[in-house]
Amino acid sequence: MKIEKAYKFKLEPTLEQAEKLAQMAGCGRVVFNDSLEYVINIIKKSVSITDKKALYKHLNDLSYQDRKLLKKSFPNSAFLNKQLTSWKKLNHRLWLDDAFTDCLQQRQRDFVKALDDWLKGNRGFPVWRTRKLAHHSTMRFPAPKKQISIQNKHIKLPNGLGLVRYRNSQPVIGELRNATVSLNAVGEWHISIMCLVDIELPTNVQGEMTGIDMGIAKNMTLSTDCCGNEGVFEGVHSFRAYQDKLAIEQRKLSRKVLGSENWKKQKLKVSKLHQRIANIRNDYQQKATSEISKNHAMVICEALKVANMSKSAKGDSENHGKNVAAKSGLNKSILDQGWHELRRQLEYKMRWKGGIYGEVNPRNTSRECACCGHIEKDNRKTQAEFICQSCGHSDNADKNAAKVILNRYLRELEQAA
Repeated sequence: MKIEKAYKFKLEPTLEQAEKLAQMAGCGRVVFNDSLEYVINIIKKSVSITDKKALYKHLNDLSYQDRKLLKKSFPNSAFLNKQLTSWKKLNHRLWLDDAFTDCLQQRQRDFVKALDDWLKGNRGFPVWRTRKLAHHSTMRFPAPKKQISIQNKHIKLPNGLGLVRYRNSQPVIGELRNATVSLNAVGEWHISIMCLVDIELPTNVQGEMTGIDMGIAKNMTLSTDCCGNEGVFEGVHSFRAYQDKLAIEQRKLSRKVLGSENWKKQKLKVSKLHQRIANIRNDYQQKATSEISKNHAMVICEALKVANMSKSAKGDSENHGKNVAAKSGLNKSILDQGWHELRRQLEYKMRWKGGIYGEVNPRNTSRECACCGHIEKDNRKTQAEFICQSCGHSDNADKNAAKVILNRYLRELEQAA
């Protein structure tokens, strides 16, 4: 079985190499923005809206059929690549020649893909790229076999970058597919190398079946008792751990003159705190999902709609929200758990193992009895205790919910067979 696996490493470029990377990323942003402006000009010929905010609202409110009809007038990536040649000859774009052409063309392909995602309703209409947002500084090498080479503790990159030192934490195995260099919010460059890896799936997948209840007080509760601590993963709650310190640093930032050197220094401190919060959460998620996937042949989760659960209750000027402060605190706790990322990692790790990953409707999983299936609000009188009002079954509430999730999936399999 062939799988796609990404290897991510931190780059340690010299000052000269870092400046070159920033220049290449800047050229990519300009080409993306020029492509976007080209499409916006096409749209304005058929839509009489000049205000930028109103135009974006109009585009994102269009139905699928209207989007499909409008997109027929948009250029494809091949046409935009030809336009790039003419843009390089413009007096105010001559410096585009200093960037690696393949990376610039790839940015145009990324733009066209963003338009396709907008058409399908997977995202909003593409927005202008800016250097103020670190994740907008990126470049992709689409043919890494020809364009890059790994040499011990260095990666050779084209366009005059030469050998760039990187933190070689693990060997890169498999056929190279593409490589992406990106900048994070604290000014660190990373390279992500996508490889096609051939793995052998075991004939007999080892492990038990388990359902997973995801919560706030306890990040994950398994229906089985393996993986230590009776199958309970408390989580790290990294945002909550640093929110007071983060609030102090953000207040300091608000007192600085916007754009000043002191503002930039303080902005970096805030960014580093956010990066630390994310790193702690990611480290926990990788370790927890690896442990669960190694010990189970089947993993079943709730299909939680995190975006809907964490919507703001603020409302608008006409319809004021209720319990806004409480809902805001709940939203922070929900997003701090990283439920979507946990499910994403469990899905691909179980696929790599040859096991089964599934999701079920989360409706009433906390109120249903794992023994008799009786659903009642009074079954769960407290956060931790579950007592069925029909059969008298008692259990930890999260444990019972995890068993319900597994049973629900098994019933669906029986009905489908």
